[in-house]
Amino acid sequence: MQISLPQNASPQETFLRDRDLAAQSQLYEWSYMPGLPPFCKGLPEPERFTARKRDRMLFDVGESLADAAFSVMKWLTAKPGKVDDYRRFYPLRPMPSVADRWMENREFARQRLDGINPFLITQIQEIPENLAVTEKTVRAALPDGITLSQLLAEGRLFIIDYAALQGAPIVLGRFQEAPIALFWVDESKTLMPLAIQLGQSEATAPVVFTPADEWWTWLTARTFVQCAEGTYHEIIAHLTRTHLVMEPFWVAASRTLPPQHPIHVLLRPHFTGTININYEARTELIVPNGPIDETIAVGTEGAYWLVNNAYKDWSFLDWNPYTEMGRRGVLNSELLPGYHYRDDALMMFDAISRYTEQLLRLYYRSDADVQGDSELEAWVAELVSSEGGRVKGLPLTDGKLATFDDLHTVIRQIVYLVSCEHAAVNNGQYDQFGFIPNTPGAMYLPAPTSKAPSDEAQFTYALPPMKAVDEQITLVHLLAEPTLTPLGHYDDGFFEQNKAATLAVDRFRSELDDLTVEIDLRNSDLEVPYTYLRPPDVGRSIAI
Repeated sequence: MQISLPQNASPQETFLRDRDLAAQSQLYEWSYMPGLPPFCKGLPEPERFTARKRDRMLFDVGESLADAAFSVMKWLTAKPGKVDDYRRFYPLRPMPSVADRWMENREFARQRLDGINPFLITQIQEIPENLAVTEKTVRAALPDGITLSQLLAEGRLFIIDYAALQGAPIVLGRFQEAPIALFWVDESKTLMPLAIQLGQSEATAPVVFTPADEWWTWLTARTFVQCAEGTYHEIIAHLTRTHLVMEPFWVAASRTLPPQHPIHVLLRPHFTGTININYEARTELIVPNGPIDETIAVGTEGAYWLVNNAYKDWSFLDWNPYTEMGRRGVLNSELLPGYHYRDDALMMFDAISRYTEQLLRLYYRSDADVQGDSELEAWVAELVSSEGGRVKGLPLTDGKLATFDDLHTVIRQIVYLVSCEHAAVNNGQYDQFGFIPNTPGAMYLPAPTSKAPSDEAQFTYALPPMKAVDEQITLVHLLAEPTLTPLGHYDDGFFEQNKAATLAVDRFRSELDDLTVEIDLRNSDLEVPYTYLRPPDVGRSIAI
């Protein structure tokens, strides 16, 4: 197969390209559901999981069923009303290490930075009008001599706002709020919680909780934040912003770029398994009585409601990591230390940027090469078409990619989103969600509306029942399955017979190896290492 741009193909090669493209366009058809990004109709044979991948997934589920059976017997001997009862669900599986840290305020704050939803923490210059926090509110929670106004002036106040959850349908008998949580960077340069409002206004959440409150009451408020975190992560940050919005890029490519096109060759390995895993999500995961319906407060109906709202606001260029973090005011490591997701993500994005530029330059030597590529033009048209991918936010001029830089912007960001962005929200699911008291999928008592003292029995009574616990542990363990194909690893035929492309891949892998050493060295000094963006742990595609 001769890899080339269409304008450089011979008549015979053009015939082969047209023949292959005709077959592909019949195999990959668009399908639509209200409120969802467009997706591939059915499951084309080339997109199916390998037997090895399928066997691994089946083994994981079988292991979970055995673990659940043993845990049922252990649960029957448990004393009711104790947090430690939830440790009985791991007779075979390793217990997530967060089980030993989750009660600490420091750990609660750490998960905003290095957990699996590191996309909400935002620096603020003033207290939002809908957050009923004053100097008096947090006085007892701050050391003497430190004031709210001082923290604002010094850029040391940060907020987590789950406004996106407001109004979502909730399954009868379950509870979830749309909280706002306030954090500050203390004198030791550590992020710590300062206040929690369990709603979007003082009218719906009349009390603001702080770490100075009675312990079980404060822990309950924290756990409602964690519950909101779980829903926001799984449905918005994970499912919508990686899985669903990225599928149209490959469906459009399969319909418009023949296998001889360099963009097709470059992207193919980065979409291995994506259509299959998304097909299973739509047909097995987010369905009545499925895992989402059984474990998360919003259930299936609320999940689709959240996907719909998140997708309406999604725009491609907004998710360049520099743009996204700049918008939240968190690029400055002096003002927000310990944000290892930021540090690793930007290093990985830069490495991907250098690698994709090297590959693209082998075929696109000038802006004229971009402008003369009719197949590339067809891909872009298919991506943005209302009858195609409906992708918003591409860097287009008159509906086309006009320059090499624009093309590179698109390709590097696609590769980053399907590898690093997905790894950041995927790899730690068992770590954070696998121990139920740390992040319950739903609460089973209403949120507190006063600072009345609580106790351990009332706290545990609000946590999920046994069936939901088993479902949640099984789900997140499967979804956090380690990758078989890390970023930078490609089949032998990748850009076959192009020695310059092979050298570019070798340089990329060498750079990833250097980043691994740097990250491991950093992690050796951390109490809780941040490993989700270690290159060997970053899958090259969304395949789980």
